[in-house]
This record gives sequence, C-alpha cells and structure tokens, in this order.
Amino acid sequence: MEVIFLFIVIILSVASFIGVFSRSAILTKLVNALSALGSLTIAYAGIMGLKESVELNITLLHLKSDSIINAFSTLTLKVDPLSGFFMIILGILGFCTSVYGIAYLDMYKGDKRLYAFNYPLFLLFMFLVLVSWNLLWFVVFWELMTLFSQFLVAFERNEKTLIATLKYFCMTKAAADFMLIAIVLVLITISGGGDYDILSSQLVNYFRSHPLEMYLVSAGFMIGLGVKAALVPFHVWLPDAYVEAPSNVSSLLSGAMEKMPVYMMFRFFLSFTPLTPNIGLLIALFGTLTLFFGTMYALKQTDSKRLLSYHSVGQIGYVVFALGAGIYLLSKGYTTFGALALMASLFHALNHAFFKGLLFLTAGSILYRTGSRDLDHLGGLARFMPITAFAALIGSLSIAGMPPFNGFVSKWMIYVSTLPTPTLVSLFGALALFISAVTTASFVKYFTSIFVRPPAKEITVKEVPVSMWASQLILAVLCVIFGVYPALPLEAISKAVDSVGVTTPSITVFPGLIVSDGIGNIAPLALLVFSGALTAVLLAIFPYKISLPVWTTGTRKSLAMRLPASSYYASFEEEFEDVYSWGEWCVCTTKRLWDATKAVLSSFEEASFDLDKMMTGAWLMLLILLTILGGVLL
Repeated sequence: MEVIFLFIVIILSVASFIGVFSRSAILTKLVNALSALGSLTIAYAGIMGLKESVELNITLLHLKSDSIINAFSTLTLKVDPLSGFFMIILGILGFCTSVYGIAYLDMYKGDKRLYAFNYPLFLLFMFLVLVSWNLLWFVVFWELMTLFSQFLVAFERNEKTLIATLKYFCMTKAAADFMLIAIVLVLITISGGGDYDILSSQLVNYFRSHPLEMYLVSAGFMIGLGVKAALVPFHVWLPDAYVEAPSNVSSLLSGAMEKMPVYMMFRFFLSFTPLTPNIGLLIALFGTLTLFFGTMYALKQTDSKRLLSYHSVGQIGYVVFALGAGIYLLSKGYTTFGALALMASLFHALNHAFFKGLLFLTAGSILYRTGSRDLDHLGGLARFMPITAFAALIGSLSIAGMPPFNGFVSKWMIYVSTLPTPTLVSLFGALALFISAVTTASFVKYFTSIFVRPPAKEITVKEVPVSMWASQLILAVLCVIFGVYPALPLEAISKAVDSVGVTTPSITVFPGLIVSDGIGNIAPLALLVFSGALTAVLLAIFPYKISLPVWTTGTRKSLAMRLPASSYYASFEEEFEDVYSWGEWCVCTTKRLWDATKAVLSSFEEASFDLDKMMTGAWLMLLILLTILGGVLL
C-alpha cells in the first residue's frame, strides 16, 4: 500500500508540474490522462482499504518537545473502510471527469495552464483529506483543497468567474476558520496532537461530562463542514461556482468535493462525540431544509448548469438528512432504523456522485456542441446526440428516484428508515418524499427541453468525441448496476458503517430493492403481483379511451407546440409563491447585514489608521492565542 500511496502522490504531482508548461493542447491532454491514471489508483487503494485498514507513518521532523508543532512532525496516512468508501467515489468520478476533460478542454482556446496546474492538485488534496489520520493535517489539506479548487472555478478569468470565485473562497475560507477554532478547542482538551485513534478513545468520554464544550466544538465543525457541503443557508456560493467552472470540474465539485464534509461528519459525529439526540435532530433539520429549498429553487431555473447546481444542494440535503436521522434514532434506541438511515446516507452519497456527475457531463456536452446552457433556447438534440441523450435520460431517472435505478434504492432506504418511526424525523421523511416528486418534475423539464421539444431555432450538431461520451456511459452503467444489483455497494457501505462503531442490520437484497429484516416483510414479488392485479381491475372498470382536446377539432394532427422551459411549472410556482418570497427575503436580509458589516469594518479600518488600533489589536489577539497554546500545550 505504501507504494500505491507514493504512486498517487507522484503521478498527480508530475501531472501538475507538466501543467505549468501546458501551453499546447497535447500537454493538457497529457495532464488529464495522468490525472485519470492517478484517480484510478485512488479507487484501487480505496477497494484495498475496504478489505484491510492500512497505515503509513512518515516522519518529517525530529522534535522532542510535546508542543502543538510536534503534531506536524509526523504525517500519518491511513485507509480504513470509511475513508476507503469515499476514495472509491473520488477515484471513479475523478477517472471519468479526467477522461472527459481530454476532449472537452478543446472548447477553450486560451491559455489552459490555470486548469492544467490546479486540476491534479485538486484531486491530490481531496485524496489526502480522506487518508489523513490527524485533525491538524486534515485542516491543512482541507485548506489546500479549497485553494486549488478556487483557481479551477476562475479558469475562464472573466468578471462572472472572478465574482463566483471570490464568493466561493471567502465563504469556505471563513467557514474553515470556525472549524479550525473547534480543532484548537479539541487540542486544548485532549493531549495527543489530534490523532484520530486518540480522539476516538478520549474525546467521547470527555464530552459526556462536558456537554457545553461538546456543543461548541460541534457547532464549529457543523459550520465549517456545512458551508463546504452547501447546506441551506450556507449554500449561496455553490450555484455561481458550479455554473462558471468547466463542466468536468463542476462534475468533480458536485460529485466528489461535496462528499468531503460528509466524510468528516461521519467521522466526527459518530467516532469523536457521543450519540446525542439534539445534535442528530439539528443535522436532520439542516438536511431537510437543504433538500426542500435546494430542489424548489432548482425547479425555477432555465440555465442547465444552474438547475443542476441547485439540485446538488437538494441531493446533499438527502444525504445529510439521513445522517442526522441515523444519529438521532440511534441515540433514542432505534438501532435498526438508525443504522439503516446511516447506510442510506452513504448509499445516496455514492449515487449522488455518479448521477449528478453524469448530469453535469451531459450539460457540458451540450455546451460543447451548441455553446448554450439556455433551456428556453435548446431542443430536439436527441436525434443529433443520441448517446448523450441516453446518458442524460439514465441520469434523470436515477436522480428522480425511479426504479430500477440507483437513486430509487437509496431514497427507498431513507424513507423506510425514517417514515415508520414515531419521531419527528418521520415528518422530515414525508417532506423528503414530496420533494422527490418535485425532483422528477424538474428533470422532466431538463430532459425534454434539451432533447425532445422542438428548438427555438433549428440546431444541427453531432455527437461529442468518444472520450466524452464514453465517460458518460461509464457513469450511466454504474447508475443501472447499482440500482439493479445494490448488494455490490451495500457490502462496502456495511463495512464503512461498521468501522465507525455502528452495527449494521441484517438486510435482504432484491434486484432494485432492499428490505431490512428487522423493519418489515415487504415481499417485492407480492407487491408486483398486487400492483399488476390492481392495474388490471382499474383498466376493466375504466377502459382506455382515446380522447383529444377539443381545440384539435378531433384530428390526430400534431400542433407542434413549443412550451418555454420557464413556463413548465408556472402554476406550481405560483402556488408556492410564499416559499420563493421567503427565500428572497432571506437574500435581501443577508445583503443588508453584509452591507452593515462592511460599513462597521470600514469605520474601524479608517479609525485604526489614526489610532493604530488595528496593529495593537492584532498583537493582542496573537498574544492571547500564544498564551493559550503555550500555556496548555508547550
């Protein structure tokens, strides 16, 4: 495994080094090819980690003092089943986006060095975030992941991309500072320099007797991780960043980077803190708000990538909701429901990576051929781009939760683990079930607007190059396989959940469906027979009749009507106007608060030039920090 770790670091570092000189298209293609190789190796290392935990210690400095600096003297990398599971997600999706990028980057005619240098490093530091076995190193790699990903968002270097980059970097950097403060509090509390094994053994007992500190540290982590995961109300950076980034980067941001905070939520709230109903319920509430507002706003969009961006918000809400529900139910003693909810969370994280990654690639293919993301303008592309249309259909059915695709299985697990419980999370589950219907409606618009409905003006294009459609097909096939044969990912998920100390329930797996032995006895075959019989009875009572609207004057002639994407669900949006009004009120309020904060800071800045308060204040803060750290840890 040591050789594999070293190979991943070297291959991605070499790719980045080549990227510095990649003025020519061939070198950019080489960077993507090396990144694909590195990603494939990450996936392989993740599979190995599922079988057996592997640890690698690298001594960087020889220090004898027991100070905080000593934590940086050794770098411990470890793959356990939980990190291995997320490495598989990163590896597979990174491979597809890298292969896709080989041809896709040809659409950009300018200097591509900004992409070629940062893309492999973005992959590398996501990998290191997952294998780091120390909180201090984790936050270092976390910050570097943010740093290099922001340059990818700014790739086109126009006004829109720069604004999106600034918003993304400022919000995620500020949130990371909350997490850093929480980590400092942890280090002050526990000796051992942030090693995960030590934290697991000491922190849980300490927090049981110090609940206030537990809530403070948990709040710091929740803000830091919640902003990166784009939970409502911390999501405002996401739509702009995903829209402006190159589509293969958007796919990686949505499918892989959004899973990094989910990974640490599992690690922190299940291994480092005792199971607490209040924390679980709060996480579930954040998840429910996120899935509701993210999906409702996605329905209004007419920009293909913006629609997918808001759905990224919505779908990560399902993942976080199931995680919070799992923690809450376990802490309340519903062990079977709780463990199943945790499995559902990981399964939906995996599925979201694949179907959302796939959908961003299809949007990129449309942009590559037509130069447009406007759903009002596009249409009729299925006959020109049949492979992309097929992949988009699979992705749309998967995210909508249609059987037998993978999205159905994970959403089914979320519903069966939350709805039957006599707790508040059953109401959250009911809301998630309703939002699944809104998701379906949204992707009816996405697919039909691009591929089926007549275009505003005639569009004649051809299918994308082989490296682009092959990447889409790989992800589409995985969406089908994981739906029809869910036993394959569930084996890895069970190991990941077991690794954080939660015993997984016994489940029976059917094609396209799972049933927990401790929850119910729903026989899929019986359900199928019942559905068929009910359909036959209804058809007998209400025989099918062909009825045409009166304005067709009884003929079968097609009217060739073209409904704009913005008008698909106008009536629905009117009925839920209060939801959108509330969202707009929140945006206006936030803007006013931001303006007021800027005014206060500007006043302080002006005063500090005269009175030198800024320098004095900075020195005082530094002195306090050094006193705390030095007094406790040095």
